[in-house]
Amino acid sequence: MSISEDAIERLDEFPEQFTELHRDTKMPVIILGAAANWPASRWTPATLAAEFGNQETSATIQLPESGVVYLETEKAHRRTLKLSEFTELMGSGAPCYIDQADLSMFPGLADACLIDTLIPQGRRFVNLWMGARTRSGLHYDPMDNFLVQIYGKKKVFLAAPAERTRLYPFADNISKSRVDPEHPDVRRYPRAAKVIFLHGTLNPGDLLYIPRGWWHHLCAPVQSISVNLWHEPTLAMRDEFAAILALGPAGWATVVKDFTWHGLLRQPYERRLYSPPPTGKQLFDLFAMTVTGSAKR
Repeated sequence: MSISEDAIERLDEFPEQFTELHRDTKMPVIILGAAANWPASRWTPATLAAEFGNQETSATIQLPESGVVYLETEKAHRRTLKLSEFTELMGSGAPCYIDQADLSMFPGLADACLIDTLIPQGRRFVNLWMGARTRSGLHYDPMDNFLVQIYGKKKVFLAAPAERTRLYPFADNISKSRVDPEHPDVRRYPRAAKVIFLHGTLNPGDLLYIPRGWWHHLCAPVQSISVNLWHEPTLAMRDEFAAILALGPAGWATVVKDFTWHGLLRQPYERRLYSPPPTGKQLFDLFAMTVTGSAKR
């Protein structure tokens, strides 16, 4: 497997021309200590449990420590736990994750994250990520992302959007990859041997900018707390359709099947871990929403 000898670019502070240098060029960067002075920098699992211990939240437990997480099902791992129960599980060293918890669930926490200094306006979604021995799986998001490390460390693997065909996306979830960048199976996925991954480590206070469409895999070897901020702009529809076209005939057949079976015929599907509905189902929902909107006009 080829890993880039050049790590993710690291800067000591936000450059004055951040938009021109990184957002417009869609190049990732780590800003060292960008959130070191946030009030959130004082968070620990213990302090959050002391304040929000009775708050129920969705978590995943008994997580696999190797392989591709998207091969697992949601129902096998998803549970509802009180935050105090979850932090106790974290402390035991068990692999567990509160993934993408809306920060508004925890009154006052958003005020401790100086979001307005990053994105003062526009659509934005702020989430808490908290766990031990976590692995996100290799995927891309449709929106630009600021990921802020609050507590503990995270290892980061990134791959450019152009690497898509070498990353073997799932036909029924085009934003998720079959490749495990930590332990790639190049016999099963030979094109992955030519992928160039950028890599880096996030320490408390560091901020990672992940441009929309960039593949990323995040793993925390021990306990970790992060906050992320998805924000505009988003991927254009032509980019998503290009990803579908790149699947080839076998992948197209899967998308059409899911469009018909789960969309048109409304048959249930089993959601995989950390995955959205099947791509074909999402296309049907988009089509139905477009038709409904046109009819109302």
